[in-house]
Amino acid sequence: MHEELVSLKVRQNNRKRVEKWLLKNQKYINITAIEKEISAPKGLVQKFVKYDKKIHDKWIEPLYGVIKRFTAFNLRS
Repeated sequence: MHEELVSLKVRQNNRKRVEKWLLKNQKYINITAIEKEISAPKGLVQKFVKYDKKIHDKWIEPLYGVIKRFTAFNLRS
């Protein structure tokens, strides 16, 4: 029971992070490339950013993973 609540909380936090990041960085990113990277339907992110259409739960984790890789940019590789 406790693990389910923690998992739900983590998913909600990830959703908030993804949505906030997408809105904040929309003018700097290639939305289509991100959608292709996770094999999401075309327009998924665009509809969220432009029309405030909710992103389905199953796409939040893949988006979170892409954003996490994207933001873990390190000049000393």
